[in-house]
Amino acid sequence: MLVWRGIEKISDILERVLKISIIVSLGAIAFFVNLAVFFRYVLASPLTWTTEISSYLLVYTVVFGASIALRHNQFVKVEALCNLLPSGLRGAIALGSQILIAIFLVVCIASPSLLIQKAVITKTISPALGIPMAHLYRLFRLGFIFMLFFVSIHTGEVILKGTAGEKAQEKIQ
Repeated sequence: MLVWRGIEKISDILERVLKISIIVSLGAIAFFVNLAVFFRYVLASPLTWTTEISSYLLVYTVVFGASIALRHNQFVKVEALCNLLPSGLRGAIALGSQILIAIFLVVCIASPSLLIQKAVITKTISPALGIPMAHLYRLFRLGFIFMLFFVSIHTGEVILKGTAGEKAQEKIQ
């Protein structure tokens, strides 16, 4: 249990870091969009890079936000059918869904390897900002790694502490 508490502390710290990065990212998106509007309509000299940086920030905000949602088991789900089943079977379904999510995330982590290699070899850069695309792809992969970490923790909670639904309800209240 001491190891489990350590993992939960790491998880708490990671969640705080992700929340701060999401807040900064959303603020930066608002800033860049307003900057683009100001330059386009007030100065009549549009900036070409603001749309690109806002798009990248939005994508990573969603990926890192999804990590936090996975930590708290707050993704949208249909529970009507699951609630009709006996509690033992509900626990098995919760565990099975966590395992399927983990498998999907492992595939998402492994898939961009070839894409990253090609981006490194060809030295592909983003059109307006000139950022190496390999860095952007690695950040995307990092988001999936965070998701897998949080799913693994949640799966451990399902196994060690009972059903996921009860734990999630306690956190909400």
